Amino acid sequence: MSAIAIVSPGFPDDPGGVTDHTERLVAHWQEAGNTVHTLGAPTAGPDAQVALWHASGVTGVLLQYVPFLYGRLGISRVPEQVARAAHARGLRVTTFVHEPWVPPTRAPWLILSWLILSPLQRRQLRRLVASSDCTVTAVPAWAEQLGPQTQVVRVGSTLGEPPAETTPGPPLPAPVVFSPFAAGLAWDWIAAAVAAIAAEPPLIVIGATAEELRRHHVVRRWHQPQWDCRGRLPAGEALGLLARARVVLAPFVDGLTGRRTSAMASLSAGATMVSSSGPLFDPLFEEGPIEIAGSREVFVQRAADAWQRPISDAERERRLAWYRGYLDPRELDSHLLSLVLP
Repeated sequence: MSAIAIVSPGFPDDPGGVTDHTERLVAHWQEAGNTVHTLGAPTAGPDAQVALWHASGVTGVLLQYVPFLYGRLGISRVPEQVARAAHARGLRVTTFVHEPWVPPTRAPWLILSWLILSPLQRRQLRRLVASSDCTVTAVPAWAEQLGPQTQVVRVGSTLGEPPAETTPGPPLPAPVVFSPFAAGLAWDWIAAAVAAIAAEPPLIVIGATAEELRRHHVVRRWHQPQWDCRGRLPAGEALGLLARARVVLAPFVDGLTGRRTSAMASLSAGATMVSSSGPLFDPLFEEGPIEIAGSREVFVQRAADAWQRPISDAERERRLAWYRGYLDPRELDSHLLSLVLP
């Protein structure tokens, strides 16, 4: 078996999409008999750290990349330094680009982000890609910009195995939003759909308390006291609720992609999910068992229609089979491992 190193800033103490993905990779790769070293907070310089890996038999390094994981403004020399040090020791370097740079669709500081940070982050990533043996991303639209050595490997769900039961139990009394603070979630679309459905309670929110929603700089504008807020739940409990959802509302301003782990968790539970297209939309989902809308009006109509339409056991099984066929986490992680190892 092999030894692999994963660079994942914040792992394991800072929960989030990349950390959850790293945790899953470690579990699956170790189950396959490999030794996995993780670097969450550098305790030595890149040369010294790579020397330790090399002495431990590491042959492949995976860099988990989001620019803001490495620096407060998304600017850091560390990823490239690690890649160059690894090459000097003969280690293969694979960079997984979870997010490449400040996206214009969601920039919180217009001038600083788009006109200053984004060009610097693009230059930083180009240098990192040039220092990597292989680049991986979950978003086909990014693959086209990252170069011919880039492979598409979707992330899928990071919540673990979905409920075993085909029929999960009585449906929930309201539409569901899972992971309400996900970046790019179109809350104006969600609020319009909630108003059209007019359930009681109006909305079930999984992943945050009412107090957290009231304090959040985006969601507080839309929050209503009548919402049923379930807070952060254990993975199995969250999946069980998603399996009972009559409709999960998951529109993103840049479109549904395979890196949206909250949406992928909903698919893994066989939920009826209404999402959106956009500049990063993944064509994989065009033929999937998902309602995709290109405008707020269409989203509201499809959400309302889905709310009125009960799901059959056969339809749920069809959705689960589609997910297993295209987004099975073990298959995704096995494929990624083949790209990380020499």
